[in-house]
Amino acid sequence: MFSQHYIQVVNPTQPNWFYGPNAAPERMTGWIPDALIPPQATAGRGGFPLDISAGNIQGFWFDLYCPRDTLAMPPGEYRGTLRIIQQGWTVDSIPLTLELLPAYLPDQNHTWTWLFHSGVERYFPGMEQERVDRMMHYLAHRHRIDLVGGFTPHRSRFDSTMLADYLPWLDGSGYSEATGYQGPGQGRGEWLFPVGMYGGTPLGNSIDSVREQSDLWVRWFEDNSPGTRYFRYLVDEPGSDLFPWIRDRAAWIHDNPGPGKRMPVFITREYVQSLDKAIDIWAGYHGVNLFMLPQLKEQGKDHWFYNGARPRYGSIILECEAVDQRVNAWAKYIYQVNVWFQWHGSHWRHNQQGPRARTHQNIFVDPVTFIGNSGAFGNGDGVVFYPGREPYYPDQDRGVEGVFGSIRLKNIRRGQQDYELMWLAERKAGREAVLELVRQVVPRALNEVGMNEPVPWSQRGDDYDRIRNRLLEIITAD
Repeated sequence: MFSQHYIQVVNPTQPNWFYGPNAAPERMTGWIPDALIPPQATAGRGGFPLDISAGNIQGFWFDLYCPRDTLAMPPGEYRGTLRIIQQGWTVDSIPLTLELLPAYLPDQNHTWTWLFHSGVERYFPGMEQERVDRMMHYLAHRHRIDLVGGFTPHRSRFDSTMLADYLPWLDGSGYSEATGYQGPGQGRGEWLFPVGMYGGTPLGNSIDSVREQSDLWVRWFEDNSPGTRYFRYLVDEPGSDLFPWIRDRAAWIHDNPGPGKRMPVFITREYVQSLDKAIDIWAGYHGVNLFMLPQLKEQGKDHWFYNGARPRYGSIILECEAVDQRVNAWAKYIYQVNVWFQWHGSHWRHNQQGPRARTHQNIFVDPVTFIGNSGAFGNGDGVVFYPGREPYYPDQDRGVEGVFGSIRLKNIRRGQQDYELMWLAERKAGREAVLELVRQVVPRALNEVGMNEPVPWSQRGDDYDRIRNRLLEIITAD
């Protein structure tokens, strides 16, 4: 159970890379809920008892995870009551009914949300790094997210000991009841593993070093985690001036006489023909080259999409509609795109850009969480996790040795769950029948939509829930 924390937005995010000129969300100012605070947090800062001033609205959020033991919890209706207590007196009782269906979501993901994070350990100086890593992995995994890129193995030269410690997150053994994990995806590991993040030089700066290191990485994955989609994150958002450098560095890998030649090369840019032979995996900032996607897949390559870009797909800013994070999974199903990559989840300390470069941010109060070198800003950008401790703004400390989720994080999971329902329904009714339903809500997305167009997909959660219910009918039909 969580109470919703509200942040006041006075200056809305302006049209830029977050959304096109005709695709703004409908309500962009006011008190917007996002962080979800558990009851054990400090009273007065979202913890219980919770003071709600007269005339104000306070939202709450409940997560329910039902065990898969159908003998202990067979399908059917389960009834209960939610009691609201004020100063020790029960002031209202709300009846609740939960219906368990004779089916359940797969623990295995069939589409992936890749979320980067870093810097969490600064907020918990007394906590061991291993505990910080476990806390973050568990929270992300419960939301069907691959949280990869912020941990040391992704940014370091090859280290077999470090990778052996990381292996439980890849083979799924780290997500077991024996290790303390409960929730979706038990026994299932992460699929994604970038070697390097946002560029960097984990393979070294010379052709000999790159080939030696890539050999070591490829051998390790083929011997220890052959199902992992590993790749070299070569450079972030490159301009055309870097194309010669990209072709040169990619050739160091692809022309390697050793096993390292099998290391895929990744950049965050939409497909361009001049880099066709150099790049194996693309992630477009404003979408996916849908014409090239089938051809790339036939070659064993891939094309993903990156961050948010209304009207093509949902944005991550604080003012976006609740369905924005949800619709991205629907777009992935329609166009058979494997991955949505979101640049950050814990951007509590600003990166090296703009006037706030490398400063800690008051994220419980100030909605602006990213300001670029040009001055363009995004409310809530890069933040879907919130710290339970706040050493840099003590008046915002919640007194919890843990990390909180958010409504946007829940909506990412809701989209991931929707995709799994589509996957299950497809096995009963076929892909065309599922697409006919899905396109009632998302008739067009990704690069079928021009960036100057209004949003073509529904911005109302009821529409998505209506199709979800139709999918459930297909799945549970005899």
